[in-house]
Amino acid sequence: MDPGEMVRFLRENAGSINTRVIAPESFQYRKSTSDPILNDAVALANVDIIGAHLYGTRPEDFPYPLFREKGGGKELWMTEVYHPNSTDSADLWPQALDVGEHIHRALVHGRFQTYVWWYIRRSYGPMRENGQISKRGANMAHFSTWVRPGYSRITATANPQSNVYITAFKSGSKIVIVAINKNSSAVYQPFTIRDIVSATIPTWVTTGARTLAQDKTITMSNGSFDSQLPALSIRTFVVG
Repeated sequence: MDPGEMVRFLRENAGSINTRVIAPESFQYRKSTSDPILNDAVALANVDIIGAHLYGTRPEDFPYPLFREKGGGKELWMTEVYHPNSTDSADLWPQALDVGEHIHRALVHGRFQTYVWWYIRRSYGPMRENGQISKRGANMAHFSTWVRPGYSRITATANPQSNVYITAFKSGSKIVIVAINKNSSAVYQPFTIRDIVSATIPTWVTTGARTLAQDKTITMSNGSFDSQLPALSIRTFVVG
């Protein structure tokens, strides 16, 4: 179905479907397939979710200004991808950290509300063939274990220093921070959180030697705390 046929279907048929409608599910996030929907008020009214795959999409192409302009009230989902490839073991380290960075960029730069992996149980997937979580899966779990339905992504300094990536989420009084350090040495990273003065913060970490391991608990005072991010690691902080 080409973009014109999709717009016609949305205009003439989608409004009578008694379920949510997602389109156009473009391979490589080809915006030329979704632009016509966003530019047609009737078609747009009959779609609930703009969906796309990120196979081979460059990170600089993740942002979608037209969606931000015209997609009010609609959702933006990344519905299928594997990353960085389907040939290497999902336990290859530090390559598996690319998954954490990819999720970070999709959520922060792409502003996707959903990130879906293609094939859960595969040698290159989040679950090994034996059913156990892989290193790539651990990167996903640093987000999904604690960022649950009802959480919203909140503003954070996304790239506070070279090769460090920060994503933050909030639900009520709880805040979840995911920090990725792709440097080959540990880095010192300070954090300041608005509207929370003090808290005890449990943390979890994945490195080459550890997988979703509970790490040291941090005490925050005066709205700030600092953390040593281990070399080549992903770490989750749960505040509140």
